[in-house]
Amino acid sequence: MRRETGQRVCAAIALFLLLASCGPSPQAGGGIGGTGNTASVASGPITGFGSVFVSGYEYDTATTAMTVDGKPGSQSDLKKGMVVLVNATLTHNYGTNDPPQRTAKRLLYEDTVEGVVQSVAQDGSSLVVLGQTVAITTTTIIDDTIPGQNVLSLVPGRSLVEVSGFVTGDGTIVGTFVELKSIDPKTATPDYEVKGFIKHHDITRKTFEIGSLTVDYRDADLKDMQRQSSNIWNGLLVDVRGNQASSGGSGSYGVRLTANRVKPEGLGSTDSEATEVEGFVTQMLGPGDFFIGNVHVQTSADTTFEGGTLNDILDGARLEVQGPLVGGIVNATKVEFEGEAELRANVATIDSNDNTVTLIGLAGLVIKFDGKTALHGQGNPRRLTDLHRGDHLQIHGRLHGENTVLAKEVERSDPTSNVQIQGLVMSTADPLLVLFGSSIDTSSIPENGFLGRYGILGRSAFFKSLSSGRKIALRGTYQPDIVSWSSASRGD
Repeated sequence: MRRETGQRVCAAIALFLLLASCGPSPQAGGGIGGTGNTASVASGPITGFGSVFVSGYEYDTATTAMTVDGKPGSQSDLKKGMVVLVNATLTHNYGTNDPPQRTAKRLLYEDTVEGVVQSVAQDGSSLVVLGQTVAITTTTIIDDTIPGQNVLSLVPGRSLVEVSGFVTGDGTIVGTFVELKSIDPKTATPDYEVKGFIKHHDITRKTFEIGSLTVDYRDADLKDMQRQSSNIWNGLLVDVRGNQASSGGSGSYGVRLTANRVKPEGLGSTDSEATEVEGFVTQMLGPGDFFIGNVHVQTSADTTFEGGTLNDILDGARLEVQGPLVGGIVNATKVEFEGEAELRANVATIDSNDNTVTLIGLAGLVIKFDGKTALHGQGNPRRLTDLHRGDHLQIHGRLHGENTVLAKEVERSDPTSNVQIQGLVMSTADPLLVLFGSSIDTSSIPENGFLGRYGILGRSAFFKSLSSGRKIALRGTYQPDIVSWSSASRGD
C-alpha cells in the first residue's frame, strides 16, 4: 500500500470514529399497502427549485432548518449548482408506483473555496483561488454576479469569489457553481474558506498544506479534529475557515492562511437507513472498495450499476452512490456513473478527419472517438474507417462538452430499428427532453410508456418532478429516418 493511501485510510477510519450520533437515526418502516418513513442523508449539487432538488431528487423544504455559510439561512440564499448536505425523511407509499416523498429536516451549505482570484486560464477552463485549482466545465453554473457570466471577466488580485464543487483525488476542485462576492474591504474582512486534502502536516509548527495553501492552525478551533499526531491528519479531507490570508505558501501560487476553525468533511453520521452521495472517486482500496472524499463506499454482489460496471470505478470517476450507511461505510445498493452515456442507434454520418460519427434520429449529438476507444463486434472492426452508414452501434461513453459523447467502448451489430439513449437530463419542458444536446420529442410515447422505479407513472407524474441532472432512459424505433419513441423511464 502506498504511504499516501495508508495515511488516507488511517485518517478516514479516525474520522468515522469521530462522526458519531449527530446524524439522523433510523425510523420505523411500513408494510404492504401502507406508508413508512426512512431516515436519509444526501450530499450533492442543487439541480432545481420549486422546493429544492438535490442531484435531481425533490425535497420538501417547508419546515427545513437551513444553515448557509455557518449562519441561519433560507431557500432564497441557495442557488443551482451549490453542493449541499441534506438530512431528510423519506416517506414510502407501499403498494403504489409512487417514488418516496422526501422531506428535508436540515440542509447545510458551505463554500468549497472562497478567496481572491489569483489567476484565470486564457481559455476560461480554470481558476486559481486561495492556492487551489478550480476546473470550469461546460456544466459549471456561472452566477450572474459575474459580468457576462464569463470567468474571463474576473480580475486576478481583485475579484473575490465563492466556489462550490467537488474535490478530486489530486486536489483539483471541479466547480459546480461560481459567484462573485461584493464586500467593502474598509469595513469587512473576507471569510476565507477552503476544502481539500491535508498534506505535509507539521505538528511542531502547527501547519499543514492544501494544494499551494499553507494553513497555520495554532489558534484555530479544533474540537472536531482527532488527535494531532504527525501523520494521522495527512490525507484527510477537511474544511478550513480563516480571516487572514497573505502570500507565502508553497508553489507559484502560494498563500498562507491563518485558520480560526478546522473540521473534517463528512456526512455528519455513521449510520443511516438511506444515503445518497455524489462526487468523484478520490481513492481506491480495491475492486468495489473506494472513497468519495471522506465517505467510504463498498459494493457487493447485489449492487446494481447504471452507466458503467464495477471495472469502471476508478480514481476520478464521477459517481452517485445509494445505500445504507452502516458503521461509517456506505453499503452501495446502486452506483450510477454521472455523465455516462449508453446509446444504441444506427450510424448517420462518419467524419474520419474529425474522428466523429452522428446517429440517425439523434440530431445535434456527436460521438467522438479517440485512441482509447475500444471498437469491436460484428466484422471485427478496429478503427473508425471500418464503420459504415447504417451500422448499428452500442456505445458506452462519457459526456464531453454539451453535445459530444466521448466513446469508451463501441460494439457493432446488424442494423436494427431499435434506438436507446440513456443519460442525464439537461433540460425539460413537456413534451421535450434534452439529453447530450439532442432535443427529444416524447409526444409519441403513450401514457403507460412513462415509467418509474416501481412501474407506470404516466406523463404528468413523470415530468412533474423531473429536473436537470436526473438520469433517464428512452427507447424507440426508426420510422424510417426519424425515431418514434415508445418509452421513457427514470430510476428514482
